[in-house]
Amino acid sequence: MTAAPYREQAARRAEYERWIEGAAPSAFGIRWFMGAGQWLANAALYRLPENLKLDASTRLLDIGCGRATLLRAVDDALGCEVAPVGLDFSRAALRLAARDERNPRRGAGLVEGSATALPFRDGAFNLVTCGYVVKHLDDDDVRALLIEVRRVLEPGGLAVVWEFGPTGNPRLDAWNYRVLATGQSSSDLARLRLRSDATLRRLAAEAGFPYVRDANLRPFLLPPIPRASVLLGRPPEGFEGSL
Repeated sequence: MTAAPYREQAARRAEYERWIEGAAPSAFGIRWFMGAGQWLANAALYRLPENLKLDASTRLLDIGCGRATLLRAVDDALGCEVAPVGLDFSRAALRLAARDERNPRRGAGLVEGSATALPFRDGAFNLVTCGYVVKHLDDDDVRALLIEVRRVLEPGGLAVVWEFGPTGNPRLDAWNYRVLATGQSSSDLARLRLRSDATLRRLAAEAGFPYVRDANLRPFLLPPIPRASVLLGRPPEGFEGSL
């Protein structure tokens, strides 16, 4: 990365950190959304253990973990033999996650890092989740993220990626863009990309995944914006799970 993009990324991160830890109503809202609000924002994900037939052998990486609410729920349901790992680019989000965590075993698995350059060995995980990250990335960075996800998945591993999606109505999409950019700069609004299931499938195939299909995650109750989701990876022999 050249100096100019690095400085731009650092400035964006600093702005996000100030916002998420601030006293504005939107900051309170995003902190709630990342914590207790996950039960409404990610209701469909809480069925992952059952729908994917997961068990205690699951080695989970949650990319863009925020306050690690989903990570804790999956681990509590499965009693994972290996502590799950949550990665986020935001120190502020990870501080919130550490404050929420009462299990030192899980607290040690909170990692600061980039979604497009995962700081983990090849084949380290057999389940990767990634929510609400790709809207911030251009297509090249989404492919880079997915290539990294494929690298850290073991043979037989699966990944679930979900994001806010387009409605097909330009005016409603414009409104949704503004809602999603609340509390952030106009430049961040310009960077947001809402992609369809078909676009996520295409990017996953371009990243080299041999198994890609719609995840069809439902329901997402808040905010009332559509989601796009894909299930991808190298499924284990005899896999018959559904979402």
